[in-house]
Amino acid sequence: MSEWVRRWQVDVRWRPGLPGDRLSARRVDSVAAVGRLVAWARAHPDVTAVKHRPVRELVGDPPATCRRGHPYDGGSATRSARGWLNCDCGGHLVLACRWGDCGDVQQDPPIGPDCAPRREAAPPPSG
Repeated sequence: MSEWVRRWQVDVRWRPGLPGDRLSARRVDSVAAVGRLVAWARAHPDVTAVKHRPVRELVGDPPATCRRGHPYDGGSATRSARGWLNCDCGGHLVLACRWGDCGDVQQDPPIGPDCAPRREAAPPPSG
């Protein structure tokens, strides 16, 4: 199963004229790590700007089988039908089993008490 995890993205802008990318981004897992990275960037003479923002990432692997044990991989006749459900938590992958007349449908991550799914269709978030 997957879960939404809160992380922070720190964007660093470098002085023009340096080789390579002029903007680099790094994701960290804690506020303390954000503080260390921002302090380092502010002290570095080649850094012209540093910004940070919270992000949510879907981590973990989606289920490999339906709740009745049918595998989701395989040919087009048995591979799960997949969709995306927008939600206040970040969203849910919707997996529908295609084995025979199984009909099992599950959401990953599971819909929790703080979720507020919305009906409009949307592609899953990238990155």
